[in-house]
Amino acid sequence: MNDLPELRDIHLPEPIGLFPLGYGFLLLMGLAVCLMFLIPYLRYKYLKGKKKYAFDLLADLTTANMENVCRISELLRRICKIRHKKAVALYGADWASFLNKTGGAKLSDAQMTLLINAPYAPATNEVNQQDFMFVKNFAKQWVETNL
Repeated sequence: MNDLPELRDIHLPEPIGLFPLGYGFLLLMGLAVCLMFLIPYLRYKYLKGKKKYAFDLLADLTTANMENVCRISELLRRICKIRHKKAVALYGADWASFLNKTGGAKLSDAQMTLLINAPYAPATNEVNQQDFMFVKNFAKQWVETNL
């Protein structure tokens, strides 16, 4: 008696391949790929929003007075908290030289003195319109390069 033809349908299963993967695994991989592109985009939008906010604050400063120069100095220090954490503690000539090193333009001695002394000077002090506009434009350029 030959039983071999009856055993033809009994055989070892084929080896398990890599695909098709389960739906949960595919969903997890799709989520990882989406996050890979979404996180840098959200970071870009976050920093761009800060830059727009800084430019809006600078655009609001129109009159040349000591209070507005103090606001520019405060804005530059707030931006330093994001990029240059160790520079926030600088003051005086060190602060001005740091700003000159990291910015595109350079401040003159009179403008450096104005920016350094603004937080400590009385609000009634006179500010030269030309110096104020140069400090404001310097701050815009510095924000553009450092944020």
